[in-house]
Formats: sequence, C-alpha cells, structure tokens
Amino acid sequence: MRNFNLRVLAAVVLVAFFVSSCGLSKMAKKYETVKYEVTPNVLETHGGKIAVTIKGTFPAKYFAKKAVVTFAPVLKYDGGTTPLKSITIQGEKAVGDGKIVVAKKVGGTFSYTDTIVYDPKMNKSELVVTPRATLKKKFKDLVPERKLADGVIYTSERVMNDQDLTIAEHGYVKETFLSQAGTIYFEVNKDKLDFKLKLNKDKAAADAFAIYNDFLKKGWKIKNADITAWASPEGEESRNQGLSENRAKTANQYIKDFLMNIEKEKLAKIAKEKKEKVKKDVKIPDIEISSSINAKGEDWEGFIAAVNASDIKDKAAIVNVVNSQSDKTKREEEIRKMTVIYKEIEDAILPPLRRAVTNVTCYEPKKSDEQIAMFSTTSPDSLDNKELLYAATLTEDLATKLKIYDAATKIYANDWRGYNNAGWVLLKQGKGAEASSYLEKANTLSPNNEIVLNNLGVISCWNKDYKTGKTYFEAALAKGVNESYNLGIIMIRKGDYKGALNSFGNKTCNYNVALTQLLSGNASGASTNLDCAKKDAATYYLMAIVGARTANTTMLYSNLKSACQADASYKAQAKDDREFLKYFSVSDFTNAIQ
Repeated sequence: MRNFNLRVLAAVVLVAFFVSSCGLSKMAKKYETVKYEVTPNVLETHGGKIAVTIKGTFPAKYFAKKAVVTFAPVLKYDGGTTPLKSITIQGEKAVGDGKIVVAKKVGGTFSYTDTIVYDPKMNKSELVVTPRATLKKKFKDLVPERKLADGVIYTSERVMNDQDLTIAEHGYVKETFLSQAGTIYFEVNKDKLDFKLKLNKDKAAADAFAIYNDFLKKGWKIKNADITAWASPEGEESRNQGLSENRAKTANQYIKDFLMNIEKEKLAKIAKEKKEKVKKDVKIPDIEISSSINAKGEDWEGFIAAVNASDIKDKAAIVNVVNSQSDKTKREEEIRKMTVIYKEIEDAILPPLRRAVTNVTCYEPKKSDEQIAMFSTTSPDSLDNKELLYAATLTEDLATKLKIYDAATKIYANDWRGYNNAGWVLLKQGKGAEASSYLEKANTLSPNNEIVLNNLGVISCWNKDYKTGKTYFEAALAKGVNESYNLGIIMIRKGDYKGALNSFGNKTCNYNVALTQLLSGNASGASTNLDCAKKDAATYYLMAIVGARTANTTMLYSNLKSACQADASYKAQAKDDREFLKYFSVSDFTNAIQ
C-alpha cells in the first residue's frame, strides 16, 4: 500500500511538472505574438529625466492561468545599464496581488510607466526587456530579448548658457558743469561799476567776489552766464526797470573785460618767456558769452524780506503799508516817506537791493577719451575710479577690459564695481571659476547687491546648481533687476516649457526661445526665431533638428553641414543623435557630417 501511494504521488508531481513545463514552453514558443508599444518610440529627456510609457498586449489563449510574468525593462548602453522598475502580470488563477490580471481565453493588456534620471551615456542606447514567466516553481525567460526603444533624444539638454549678465555703471559723466555767483552793488540811480562803493568794499562781499573772480581766472570754457539785476523800489517804476537792465549789462560787460584781461596777461607771460617786447596793438578777438539777462526792476520782495529781518521797531506797520497799496506809484511814494522817518531804511535796507547777480556756469575740464584710454593701461593710478571704469567701455577687446577692471580692484580695492565688472568679463569669456572669486569679493563689499547677485546666479547655473541660481535670480528680480530671461533658462532645464516661454516674454530671434518652442511642439515658431537669431554652430544644428522633425530635408542637410563646418565636434554628435535616426543611412546625411 505504501509503495502504491508513493507511485501515485510521483505521478502527480510528474503530471504537475509536465503541465507547468508545457505552459511555460507554450508561452515562450508564442512570445512573438506578445506586442509592445512604447511612447515615445525613441525615448526623450525632459527636465533631466526620461519618462517611459509601455503598453503591452497578450493575445487570446496565450497566458497560462496560473502563470506569473515579471516585466523589468533595462536601458543598455556602452559602459553600463540602468534597470527600470519591475512589475508582475499574472494569470487569472495565479496567486499574487492581482493588480494586473490577464485572462487566458481573451488575453489582455497592461500599461507600464517609469521615470529614470538622464545620463549622457544613455544617448546611444537601447531599451530592452526579457520577461520571466513563472509557473509554480518553474520559470522560463521569454526570449529573444525584445528591443523596445532605440536610444534617447536629448535635445532638451541643448540649452545655451547665454544668460543676461549685469555690469556696474561707471558713473563717469563726460560733460559736467560748475557754477559760481558774484554780486556787484551799485550806487542809487546809477549803473556804472564802482568797486569803491561801501557795499562792494565790505569784507564779506569783497571776499565772496574774490572767489567769483578766481573762478573766472581758471579760464574754463563758459557754458552760459545768468545775470539778474534789480533796483531799489523807492524810485519811479519805469526808471527802475531801465536801471536794472543797464546794471545787468554792466555785469555782463564786466565778465567780458575780465576774461579779456586774462588773455592779455597770457600773451604778456608768453612774450616774457620768449624775452620779447609786449605788443600793445595786438588785437584780441571779442569774447562771446551766452548770457541770459533778466532785469527784475524794483525789488519789492527783497525790500519786504529785509524789513522783516531788521530791528526796526515798526517793521510790521511798514510791511503792512507797503502790502496794502496795490498801486505801485503810491507804494514808491510811501517808501520815500519812510526813508525820512526811518533812517535805517535809507542806510541799510535799500542799498543792498541795488545789485546785479551773475551766475557763471563753466564746463569742467575733462580728459579726452583718448587720454583716458591711454592712461587706463599705462598709468591707471592717474585716473579716478569713475574714469578708470569708464575707460573699459572705450574698448571692445575683452582682454583689455579685464586688465582695466583688474587694475581698478587693486587701486580702488574697496569699490565693489571693479570686482563685479572683472567677473562680468570673465563670464563673457566663459571662465566661470575665475569669475567666481571676483564676484564673491564684490558680494562681500556690497552684500545682496542685485547686480552681483544676478552674476552669481549665472555661475550657479553653469555649475548646474539651478536651485541656488534660481534663489539668486529671484533676489535680484525683487531688487529691480529684471532677470526673467535667466529664470526662463532654469525653467527649460526643469522641463517647464510653458513657464519658460512666459518668462521670456516678447523676446525673439533667440536660440533658447526657439529651443523652448521646439520642445513645446511649435516647430514653426522655432524656425522663425532661428532664422533671425545669431548664426553659430549651435543655431545651425538646432535648425537641422527642426528640419528633421518637420521632414524638411533641405533644411536638415544644409544646416547640419553648416553646423559641422562651424564646429567639427557636431560631426560626432550628429552621427549618433537619435533626432536623425531615420536618416543615418541616407547619403545626403552622411555627406553633411563628413
């Protein structure tokens, strides 16, 4: 009996083994009937990641009722593999989680999604899968290995680091003006120059006028002279108006005569140095001055102000009498009466009102641009900081600019602008590591300066630290530096193409704008922007990609050839770039990358 039971058990095991082996073998034999559809059919990276979507279809009468299939795709490339997540698919009577169940009679489908981090090694790769079918304790690999997708399109990684850089203003003004005023006092009812007049001889007035004369002696080119003259208000109005006009003319003539004498002194000095006799009949050209003459007539406001500031006991009454008279003739008469009653009006209030004030504005002497440019590289310490920073704008040569800005950091070491601008030049030269030290110093000297923050953000992006770069750009933006374009570039990197285009605003004829449009599916817009963008190897190559995506082979081949001619490194890139996958064997393509 015992032997009989053992034989029965062995038979059951043998039958089970046969059934399981038969089920697995059948699934393996008919594996070619299983279909896979991958979206996209060539993988593509966005935001530094590759999203994979697979739809699998099992035909009717394929899937063993108790079988379990493990589906685990792998991305294979030179130098390694990247496994994707695995899922299980089971027959209707299999033991499992039951998430994906396929009925034997009618078959079924499954959907698979996964996302992996992009690595440039994946550009030339294959997404493959070899599912494993298990039935009880037996398993069988479903072969041959099935290729699901061919390589990775990495056009989204072709972002150009052309961020907006910010430079500190030099603050130098090519044309500046200095002004000096001088006051000449006149005797009552007279308009002739009289420096023996008591008011003109007064120490304070004389000292002030000496400063005015010293200013004229500088011999600077006069921009204009604003001359305003008054008369005291006790005389007849019409006479006072004419008197103020003549006093203004006298002040204007004084300037001309003074400058003429300076020219004569120069000639005399030259003659003395040459040991020649001074020629008395040398004719000096008349000096032209742009003068604005304003004859104010009677100075009522000055009179009221002087009375109010005086110690006259009845000053309030005097002011009231003057203000109550709307008729100027009666006002003048009242003042004449007051001069008899109040001697201080005659002696102290009225005389200072008889005057002409000349405000002369001169061009401040400046070095010529040629002198500034020369000194900036030969003796930079002879220039002030504004002149030195300005000098760098007089050349387009980046090496010379850097030399000038570097000199500024040494001579004016506490000014952040020299450091920032030296960093700006180095960024223009693509030297991020060298620029960093200058910009960090600028940030130390001027913490949280929006100009410096923006440039530090650019360095962070070049180092692929987009989180820090975003922080810098947003801080600069909050302080008034509009760096939306730089933020838009970060958005491309993150795969936020809509956000990037919004950030770019109305910017056109730009490589990154065109790239973003292409990645958004707007090939036509990308083509339009590339047509007017700066032409370089990168632009030509992107235009070739637009041609490939739109089946415009003329656009593809001509631009690909131009890209390779401009930069030979694009030959190797194009050879394996999956954007051109279906053109790899076309002679026009191979000729373009020769």
